[in-house]
Amino acid sequence: MSESVRIQINERSQTAEARRVARGMATAMGFDETRAEQVAIVVTEACTNLLKHAGSGELLIRSTVADAAAESNLELLALDKGPGMLNLDQCLRDGFSTGSSGGEGLGAILRLSDVTDFYSEAGQGAAVLARWSTAKAKTMAPRTATELHIGAVNVSKPGQEVCGDSWGAEQTEDEATILVADGLGHGMEAKTASMEAVRILHLAPKLSPGALVERVHQALRSTRGAAVAVARVDRARSTVTFSGIGNISAHIYAGPGSSQSLVSAYGTAGFQAQRLREFKYAWPENGILVMFSDGLGSHAGFNAHAGLALRDPALIAGVLYRDFTRGNDDATAVVAKAA
Repeated sequence: MSESVRIQINERSQTAEARRVARGMATAMGFDETRAEQVAIVVTEACTNLLKHAGSGELLIRSTVADAAAESNLELLALDKGPGMLNLDQCLRDGFSTGSSGGEGLGAILRLSDVTDFYSEAGQGAAVLARWSTAKAKTMAPRTATELHIGAVNVSKPGQEVCGDSWGAEQTEDEATILVADGLGHGMEAKTASMEAVRILHLAPKLSPGALVERVHQALRSTRGAAVAVARVDRARSTVTFSGIGNISAHIYAGPGSSQSLVSAYGTAGFQAQRLREFKYAWPENGILVMFSDGLGSHAGFNAHAGLALRDPALIAGVLYRDFTRGNDDATAVVAKAA
C-alpha cells in the first residue's frame, strides 16, 4: 500500500503543514518519537532551503507500507527550479551557507536520513532525496548485485485528492516485472481502474507481459478503463519483454545519447485495443528502464541531464517529473536500474 502527498512550498507557513504531514505519516508507519522527529527536522530543512535558495518548490512525500515480511519506506523529494548548487560537495558540509543561516540544512538532511541523494545543475534547479526505512527492514539481507532498484513518483492532478495513475512491481532472483496504469480521466474512478490493473499483476506475476495485459484488459471491462503497460526485465538473458495498450511511454537507456522506445498498441484496456503483441528488446549492461504516464510530456528523458543516470531511481523519477510534468494531469514516472 502506498500513499503520496504533494505540497507546494511558496511561503514559510507551508513549512509547518509539510512538517505536520510528514510526522503524521511517519507515526502511522510505526516510527518511534525520535525517528518521527528526525523526519520532521529533515522536512523543515528541505522547506527552508527551497524558500531561501529557490524562492519556491515542491515536496513529494510518499509512504510505502509493505506486509510484515517486507521493507516499508518513507520517502521525501524536494524539487525546485532555482539557481542550483555550483558545488554540491561544499554545500553538503555543515557550516557552509550561501544564505544567512548556519549552513546546516543539507548536512542535517544527510545525518538524519537513512538514505540520501542529491542532484543539481547550475541554473536548472536542485533535487533532494531522503528516505527512511522501518526498523525491521534494517535487519533484512541487502539487495543482490543483480536485483533492480526501482523508484517512482506518483502525483495526482492539482485539485484532485487521489491519483488516477498506479504502478506496481514484482521481482524474483532473475526477473523484474513492472506495470504502469493510467486510469481514464481523474479521481477515484480512474484510481479504481488503475489499481485493479496493479492487483492483477500481484495475483499473477508469472504471466508473460502480453498475457498480463490481456488479463487486465478483460478485468477492466467493468471499470472506466486505463492505459496499461508491462515490462519484464530478464537479467539472466539480458532482455526486456514489453506489452502495452494506450499511451504509457517506456524507454530503455544504455548510456548518454542512447535510448530505445518501447511500442504499445493503440486503445484502452477494458474497452477496445488493437491486437495485443509482445516485443523483445536487448537489456544493456547498466541499462535503465523508464516508464511514465501522459502526465509527463512525451519528450521526457534525461540524456540532457549530465550525471543524472548515476543517481537513485527515485531521484531520477523526481527530476523527470519536475522538468516534464504537464501540470494538468495525474503524473507517474517509474525508473528501474541495477541496485
